[in-house]
Amino acid sequence: MGRMLKVLTLNIAHGVPSLPMPLPFLLPRRWLLEQLERVAGLLARERADVVALQEVDRAGLFSGAVDPLERLATRAGYPHLLHGPHLHLPGVCARGTALLSLRPLHEPEWNSFEADRAVDKGYVVAAVEDEGRLLDVVSVHLDSFSERCRQRQVARLLQALERRPPRPRLVLGDLNSPGDSPAGSLSRLVEALALHAPSLGGEPTWPARRPARRLDWILAPGALRFREQRTLAERVSDHLAVTAELEWVSP
Repeated sequence: MGRMLKVLTLNIAHGVPSLPMPLPFLLPRRWLLEQLERVAGLLARERADVVALQEVDRAGLFSGAVDPLERLATRAGYPHLLHGPHLHLPGVCARGTALLSLRPLHEPEWNSFEADRAVDKGYVVAAVEDEGRLLDVVSVHLDSFSERCRQRQVARLLQALERRPPRPRLVLGDLNSPGDSPAGSLSRLVEALALHAPSLGGEPTWPARRPARRLDWILAPGALRFREQRTLAERVSDHLAVTAELEWVSP
C-alpha cells in the first residue's frame, strides 16, 4: 500500500458564518481573527496534503491589514496557496475560492462565473504531484439558489478543464447540490469527468449547527480510491468540513 493522499474541503463563510454579507464589515475585527484561529486549528490538526476552501477572502474593508488566506496558511503551516478572487472590489473585498497545499502547486488557474448573477462564485485549479504523477485539484463554489445556474457553471468548469493537459481531476468544494437528482449539476460533473464518491448521498454538511443537506463534496477520479472519508463535527463555519484519504489504484 502506498502513501495516502489526504484532502479536505471547507466553506469558511468569509470567517463570519453567523451573519450574512455584507454586514461583517460592521463587526469588531477580533471576531474575524478569533474565527480564523478556529479554522486554522482544525486545518493544522487534520494536516491534509491539499485543502480546498470556499468563501475565503484577502485583505479588505473588514479584515484591514489582515489577509485571511495568508493568516490561515501561516497558522496552519501551508507554504503554498492559490486564490481566485471571484468578486473583487479594490479596497473592499476579494472573495473567492482557494487551495492550500503542503506541495508545490503547478499550472495554477482560476476564473469566476461572472456571466451569472452569482458573481462571487467560481473555481481555482492547480496540479499537484503525488506518487510521481500529476493530479489536477479543483476547489469550486457553485450557485446557492438556482439549479439552472449551477448547470451553466458546471459547463464552464468542464470547458476550462478540457483546455488543460489530460490528467486525473480531483474536485472538491461547495457544490450546493445534494446529489439526489440523476439530471442535476453534480451528476453531470460526476459523469463528464468520470468521478466517484463513497456515496452520492452521504452525511449532511449544512447548516453546521443542525446538518440537513449534503452540499460539500470530495469527488475523485477513477485512478484514485477512497480509503476513508469523514465529515468533521467541529462547527468552525456554517458548513462542516469533509476530509478524505485516497490512494492510487494500481495500473
